[in-house]
Amino acid sequence: MYENDYDFTPKVMITNIQRFSLHDGPGIRTTVFLKGCSLRCPWCCNPENIKPDTQKYIKDDTEKVYGTEMTLKELYDEIIKDKDFYAGNISEYNIRNAKDLGNLPGGITFSGGEPLLQIKKMTPLLQKLKDEHIHMSIETSLYADEESLDAALEYIDLFYIDIKSLDKEFCKNILKGDLNRYISNIQAVFNSKKPVVIRIPVIGGYTDEQENRQAIIDFLKASKNANILKIELLKEHDLGKSKYISLGYDTPIYIGVSDKLMEKYCEEMKKTGLEVEICHI
Repeated sequence: MYENDYDFTPKVMITNIQRFSLHDGPGIRTTVFLKGCSLRCPWCCNPENIKPDTQKYIKDDTEKVYGTEMTLKELYDEIIKDKDFYAGNISEYNIRNAKDLGNLPGGITFSGGEPLLQIKKMTPLLQKLKDEHIHMSIETSLYADEESLDAALEYIDLFYIDIKSLDKEFCKNILKGDLNRYISNIQAVFNSKKPVVIRIPVIGGYTDEQENRQAIIDFLKASKNANILKIELLKEHDLGKSKYISLGYDTPIYIGVSDKLMEKYCEEMKKTGLEVEICHI
């Protein structure tokens, strides 16, 4: 198919295109940060991606704007500049364990915010990238409607999925999300056999308590049929603090988690039989 065979006129709202990313998927990635999120996590490190519209902010005493609206054609032209780093044909790989990740080529990662909120209007771009055999990953909380997830399942090669909490009231009152929708979506991904990396944010006073840790462990132990490559435990950090200040938001109160607790959680999580690592990013 030729480029003019795709409808590249739809527009998406992004905040950043990050080149030479090494932590957002296998190989060298180009990460597209999409604006807008379905959750309101108190510890969010990307507050500029929560609201779906452009936002003014102050940096170095200068007013700037978070958010740029781009057509799919403009976005494609930007991300394809890094195509030399995406060498490899993804159809050649059977991804069944964490070691296989190291054999994958680089590619595109869609992040946010919640990238699923804009995924349906991005399908012409996803089809184009798929036709060019470019590897695609997504970093998602999975709090989105079924149709959006279906669009992602058709095109995305690798899912990075957050598990924050499995407590219904916590998800409703703190995260402002529907746990039933999340469970339905994650089971759909598991049933698809798409390769998955589970990411678990360990946040002091929110997700670090024993009850939540055990609930997540039990859930993953019961998901043996899923193609889960590994589990990443993400230690709480305050790297987004300057963004809150630039937007005039109240800065989150960071309690922090100890290295000792992270090591304990890692040992607990190994009971799932899956590969586990602690990430400080």
